[in-house]
Amino acid sequence: MLSDFTKTSLITMPLLAELSISNYLSSIAEKKSVPGGGAVAAIVGAEACALQAKVAIFSSNSEVTAIFEKSIESQKKFLELAEKDSKAFLALMNTKKESENHEELLIEAARVPVEVLSICHLQVSTLEALLKLGNKNLVSDIGVSALLLISSIRSSLLNIRINTKSIKNVPEDILQAELLAKKALKELESLSLAVEDAVS
Repeated sequence: MLSDFTKTSLITMPLLAELSISNYLSSIAEKKSVPGGGAVAAIVGAEACALQAKVAIFSSNSEVTAIFEKSIESQKKFLELAEKDSKAFLALMNTKKESENHEELLIEAARVPVEVLSICHLQVSTLEALLKLGNKNLVSDIGVSALLLISSIRSSLLNIRINTKSIKNVPEDILQAELLAKKALKELESLSLAVEDAVS
């Protein structure tokens, strides 16, 4: 059960996707619980997808131009997860640790960065296709996208760990996220090195 304060906060909290960049940054810097690191991690993923869309739209290869819609859709999912993270954190902050549903809310909060990780991993094949077939003049944007996804993954791992450190029995889907993250990080780091070779 959400407290009245939480309910009010969820209603009045502006959508991050509708803020100007300046207002978004100000909202992070404010003395408020949200948006926090989880939301930022998701938005970094959205930025990575926006760069993928840019490379796709500037490429003539039909296989690459089809990536545009896919990247925009992933961008939207990341933005939705940024909002979801803030709501989950507010619900957690307004529940006492001794409450019956406290652990349930911790798990719910941990599952948001798990979703972020999952979408980040899906971007690996997209970046590989862009590196192979995309506009060579935008290869550095591919590299920046990969680096942003690495940041999003590492940040999401931090958020998963802080939310699950006091849980005795962590659900299997959350435990598996760490393995997925390691796989994605390895692939993205390899891709980043390939971009560095291409621009040197």
